[in-house]
Amino acid sequence: MKKIYLFLSAFVLSMALTNCGSDSHNHDHGHSHDHGHSHDEHSREDHSHSAEAEPQMLTAYSSSLEIFAEVGEMQVGEESFILAHITTLSDFKPLDVPEVTFTLTVGSKAVKSVARRQSPGIYRCHITPENDGAGFLICNVALKNGVTENLTFPLSVCKQGDHHHAHGEASHEHGSNMVAFPKEQSWKIDFATEIVEPRAISRVVKGVAKVSNAPENVTTIVAATSGKVHYGNTLAVGRSVRAGEPLFVMETGDVADNNAAIKFADAESRYNYAKAEYERKAVLVKTKIVTLTDYQSAEAAYLQAKAVYENLKKNFKDGKMLLKAPSAGYLSDIAVSSGDYVAEGMPLATLQRDGEKQLFCEVSVRHAEALRGVTDVNIELNDGRCFSLAEAQGRIVGIGRGIQNDCNMIPVTVMAKNLPEVGPGNVVNMYLISPTTGESIVVPRTALVEEMGRFFVFVQHTPVMFEKRLVSTGVTDGKNVQLLSGVKSGERVVTNGAVSLKLSQGAGALDPHAGHVH
Repeated sequence: MKKIYLFLSAFVLSMALTNCGSDSHNHDHGHSHDHGHSHDEHSREDHSHSAEAEPQMLTAYSSSLEIFAEVGEMQVGEESFILAHITTLSDFKPLDVPEVTFTLTVGSKAVKSVARRQSPGIYRCHITPENDGAGFLICNVALKNGVTENLTFPLSVCKQGDHHHAHGEASHEHGSNMVAFPKEQSWKIDFATEIVEPRAISRVVKGVAKVSNAPENVTTIVAATSGKVHYGNTLAVGRSVRAGEPLFVMETGDVADNNAAIKFADAESRYNYAKAEYERKAVLVKTKIVTLTDYQSAEAAYLQAKAVYENLKKNFKDGKMLLKAPSAGYLSDIAVSSGDYVAEGMPLATLQRDGEKQLFCEVSVRHAEALRGVTDVNIELNDGRCFSLAEAQGRIVGIGRGIQNDCNMIPVTVMAKNLPEVGPGNVVNMYLISPTTGESIVVPRTALVEEMGRFFVFVQHTPVMFEKRLVSTGVTDGKNVQLLSGVKSGERVVTNGAVSLKLSQGAGALDPHAGHVH
């Protein structure tokens, strides 16, 4: 019995020593700050400073930068970490400079630390506060263009051994409408946010316009003489042609009226006669045998006959006449088949070339008053792209002052040069805009996402946490949409990339630390 008691005593003592060793290992925080640590080692080290306090999530903006920083608990004499995601507001892509500087100022003391780039947009450093109290953390960024930006966060430092639970922004609201979207992901897509503020909302009249080429870009090729017509090359609607390319061959055959051969012979005869008369009077005018007026009349007749003759000579060969493309373009219509008999002046084909487009629409007469004040037009293409009048290099040609064809519609015509991939025959939406004095919350149309006939926007809580919020919409000018409710002035909403956030919301549950790259 005594042996059993001694054995149990030895076993308990052994277990106690083992646990002691384990505890001493677990409480060894190892405040080593060798920058050769791996990314995961930094994460464990950064969060080992305080088991009680979570990092603070801080956001600041300058004129050109956004910074989202994760800052460890600040205690006097204790080293803390700073992990910053810095975004350029011009394109919402990661900042790409080698380093930035953080300065912690509390009272009269300031401590600096250089944060080096871990990867584009991500900067990390450590800093040790020297006194406690309320202060500021300033991030100093020297941009490549020589401009320096300063981004400031209010921050407090507690005494050594004390802990505070101020986590900065409310970054851990995880309701069903909250969406976590890491900065690394937003940097990879077309992403942007914008502060919404009340501004003038225009009065808008929407119409559907048919697109056609400007009249000067349309040429009708007609038969120069009567006879059979043959294709000079393979022709098809939509086919591109070169300037001077033979399109049709006119073959007169036995046709007496408007015979091409007779026309050519007559033109040649007139040319030779006019040339002889001109040359004869050019000699006689020097001796004043003929008057200057007679000489000038002979010269004009000669030049006219020469133009007709050379034009026919260029296109006439072996009793056949060639009809060539007057300019480069494409065939939008072919009115005859090869081998048809045509009369002189009959349309054979329509040649169009790219250039200025004409947009014509008709709107109800009830909008007559609004149309009188139209100053701008937004043009929405079928693929959703929307161009202002300036972007489309356009101009308002005319707005009717009365109804068209007794149908209670007012015609509106707009010309535009820059409408890519929009050909004649297409239809586009036109938003005719007239200014008003009223103001309202307005967001770009790209900020809206639609679900089951309802519209939502994503309101930013932090640069990595967004709330999907139901809104009611008012008028739209094709580019912007009036919000009647759902968003307050001063809130920041996602204006590009909202669809990606919507897809992200449906991808799975929220990660409380989404976007907090350590």
